[in-house]
Amino acid sequence: MKLFRLMVRVSWASMLFGAAACTERPAGIEDMAQRITSNLVDPTAVSSTPREAIRLTEGFGPALSKSVAANEGYRAAVALEAEATSRVGVAESVRRPQLSATATVGSVRETGGSATAGVAGGVNVSQLIYDAGESTAAINRATAEALIARAERAVLANDLALEAARAWIDAWQFEVRLDLLRARTAEMSVLVEQIERMASNGISDRADVDAALRQIVDIRLEESRLQAELAEARVRFGRHFGDVPLRVGKPAMLVSLAQARAFAADWRSAPQLQARAAAVIAAQNAVAEAQSEFRPRVRLQSGARSPIERGDPTDLSVGFGIEYSFNDGGLRARRLDAARSQEVAQRERLAESQATIDAALRSAFTRLDGLNRALPLVAEQVRLSVSEGTTTRSQLVTGQSSLRQLVEAEIGNYRVRDREISLQAEQHLLLLTIAARTGALAKHIGLFHFSER
Repeated sequence: MKLFRLMVRVSWASMLFGAAACTERPAGIEDMAQRITSNLVDPTAVSSTPREAIRLTEGFGPALSKSVAANEGYRAAVALEAEATSRVGVAESVRRPQLSATATVGSVRETGGSATAGVAGGVNVSQLIYDAGESTAAINRATAEALIARAERAVLANDLALEAARAWIDAWQFEVRLDLLRARTAEMSVLVEQIERMASNGISDRADVDAALRQIVDIRLEESRLQAELAEARVRFGRHFGDVPLRVGKPAMLVSLAQARAFAADWRSAPQLQARAAAVIAAQNAVAEAQSEFRPRVRLQSGARSPIERGDPTDLSVGFGIEYSFNDGGLRARRLDAARSQEVAQRERLAESQATIDAALRSAFTRLDGLNRALPLVAEQVRLSVSEGTTTRSQLVTGQSSLRQLVEAEIGNYRVRDREISLQAEQHLLLLTIAARTGALAKHIGLFHFSER
């Protein structure tokens, strides 16, 4: 007798999904846009600085380390690294035995006969035997991507540390340069008053007064620029360290020239290059995954299934399952082409990063060499300008010099001292830049050790 089976397969997951679907409808484009907008908070309502002000008294290095550890972007990078690491376990799980169970609720009705209702269940166990290297490539790719996430966290850590250091160095140098400028202009204002009195008495030429005033106006314009740069640096300082003190102390020298050269010699440890090299490996394994799709997969599987009709025997199965697609409309070929293109792109990015870092390091050392030659000369200029000012003052009494010459000497002394401070700040920042580009700055300040405590 020909049988007609009518069976209704209902899984508990489907029932729950259907119930959820009935209680909540999907969001439309406008609704989703409103949800996205509602998640954006007015920046004036939330402080953009770390929640707790960092104790600057602990020193320059520890303050940099804590500043980075408190940064929202760095915390996100740590979470992304953990997520990428967990994907390695996901990829490895494919090679372990797979156990699944099913349940069927329904009925069997014979044509012209009665219906039999009941519940049937089944258990299936399978083990991957052969997949043409797909699972191995997937694990390798996931491992490489985890290392990419780790390297990107290191890149961000060094960049943030360098930004925080730049904010501190700038705040310090602009404060010191402003103090120097104001002290010099105060002294020169007194000298100008003396010149004006002498000019009014006919002792001095009015042109001397105008020349001195013109130079002081130029200095005043520099004061406005320094004030603006100091205000901007203090904003950046507050972003990285929280509260901004009334005076920012001089940052300690964290990296010496010898250390910077040692860091540069170990350029292969640069996290940017590590990330690029890991990306090449990930792309290579993506190609291997795409190639494996052209070969069959073999699984050893066994299972048991109880019948829905009483009296029927339980079905048992054991054997090899083979999967292979003979025609997929060109899908596998396109995936393979895309994977190969991605590998080429990643190799080019690695080459570009190597060239960029090499050029940046050579440029930084060239500039450092120039600074190291210039700073002793500037120090000698400072000494000579002080001597010139002292000589001019002593000769003022005897008439061998004038107040105008004294004003010019004071201005010259200010400019030399200002240049010295600026060059010192640039030298400090260049050393930190080399350490950051090679990935050594974050390690040097104990950032990774601090973030893991």
